[in-house]
Amino acid sequence: MVEVATKSILRLKNIEVMYHEVILVLKGLSLELPEGGIVALLGANGAGKSTTLKAISGLLKHENGEVTDGAIEFMDEVIHKKSADELVRKGIFQVMEGRRVFEHLSVEQNLVVGAHCVKDGGNLKERLDMVYRYFPRLKERRGVAAGFISGGEQQMAVVGRALMAGPKLILLDEPSMGLAPLLIKEIFDIIRLLHEEQKLSILLVEQNVKLALTIAPYAYVMETGRIVMESPSEKLRDNPDIKEFYLGLTDAGGRKSFRAIKHYKRKKRWLA
Repeated sequence: MVEVATKSILRLKNIEVMYHEVILVLKGLSLELPEGGIVALLGANGAGKSTTLKAISGLLKHENGEVTDGAIEFMDEVIHKKSADELVRKGIFQVMEGRRVFEHLSVEQNLVVGAHCVKDGGNLKERLDMVYRYFPRLKERRGVAAGFISGGEQQMAVVGRALMAGPKLILLDEPSMGLAPLLIKEIFDIIRLLHEEQKLSILLVEQNVKLALTIAPYAYVMETGRIVMESPSEKLRDNPDIKEFYLGLTDAGGRKSFRAIKHYKRKKRWLA
C-alpha cells in the first residue's frame, strides 16, 4: 500500500463493477490515495481505468453500471451508493477524457458552470481570478465560444471548471490526450503547481506513462479490471516488465500482455 505519513482521503476496497447487470469490468480492485497526494493509475486501453474513476465519481449510474461488491470510502465515509451530484458537493470532481466543454458557451461561462455545481459557490470573482491566475490564456479567451478555442485551451477550461467547484479530490482522465508535446508540458506544469499550492488530492489516469510517473510519486498498474502491480514511481520507471509492456514489444518483436510478462497475485488487502 501507499507508504505515507498522512491519512488516506480515498480508499477502494475490493470493489467489483458490473455493467448492464451482466458484464463484470472491475474484479476486486483495491487502491488508496493519500490526502493531498497524487497517485497515477496506469494500464492499456480497456483495462478499466475510466470505469474506476466513474465508480468513484458516481457517473457509473448514467451508463447502467453499478458497484456490486466491495466499498469506496471518501474521507472515511462510504460513498459508492451516492449520486454524482452529491459527490460533487462533497468535493469530488471528475475531469473526463475528451475535453468536454460546452461549445456554444463562452470560456468564462464554462468556468462559471463549475461554481454552480455546488450549493456554496463562494465568491465567484475570487474563484475566476484564481483560475485565470493559473491559466492566463483563458482570461485572454474568456469571451470566445469554447468550441472555437484550441484543444489545449479546452483542456485548460475543463480543469479550470473543476477548480471552480472547490474540489478536495480531482479525478483526471487522460489530460494529455490529443495534445501537442509543448501543450502537454504546460498543462502538467500547471497541474503540479495546483497540487502544490491548492493541496489538491489527484487521481490521475494517463496513457503517457513516463509523464505520469514523473508527476505522481506512486502508481498502480491495471489489466483487465485488476491491479496487477503497485509501487513508488521511481521503482516502476526502472522496472523492465513495465518498460516492455508499455513499449508493447518483446525481444522477439511480438506483443505481450502484462500478465504474460510476469504474474502478480492480487492480494486481499481489505477485510470485510
